[in-house]
Amino acid sequence: MEQAMIDFTRKHDIDTQYHFVTNYNMATINDYMHLKGFKITDIEGRTKTSQDIVEAAKLYKAASCQGNKKARNFLMNLQEQINVLNNPFDDTTIKRTINNSGLDYKSIMADKDSECVVQGLKRDQQLSMEMHVQKAPAAVVFDCEDETKPGVMISDFGPSETQESINSTVNALLEQELPQAANYNDPCTVISLDKFRR
Repeated sequence: MEQAMIDFTRKHDIDTQYHFVTNYNMATINDYMHLKGFKITDIEGRTKTSQDIVEAAKLYKAASCQGNKKARNFLMNLQEQINVLNNPFDDTTIKRTINNSGLDYKSIMADKDSECVVQGLKRDQQLSMEMHVQKAPAAVVFDCEDETKPGVMISDFGPSETQESINSTVNALLEQELPQAANYNDPCTVISLDKFRR
């Protein structure tokens, strides 16, 4: 989904800023378990999945300390390693992903349990709750040139499994939704930009 958004903005020559927010809750864990073929009632699978999701979020936040662009690259590389190449979420995969992303492994491993990372994860969880984000992936798109326009949330990307179908879905959704952003009235899909400025 991230690559599809990047491709869309490049194709339409839209100047963009990306801010990735870590988001994990019961619904996202259930969705991921389903994606990986676990039964929802599998307690051992749920525990491992939950731990892996939290660990991945901590690693992403720690990577952010070395630069947002590198952290986004790390996140996309990690998703490819785990979800596309089906590599296990283990130390070998993590180290490979960190190194392939141009990041310092020792620093990330030291930072991932720091108070700064813990607080960053809490802020992300709070932001997700305030924006009513229930699913992952979800995208909230703002027009930064007109701060009075509300943001549009896109959380249904369809049953896409290939990059081509995801690109097609994202293109269709953005082409459809962005011009209509000012007409949205549902408080669960319209987000005030000012409320979430940092």
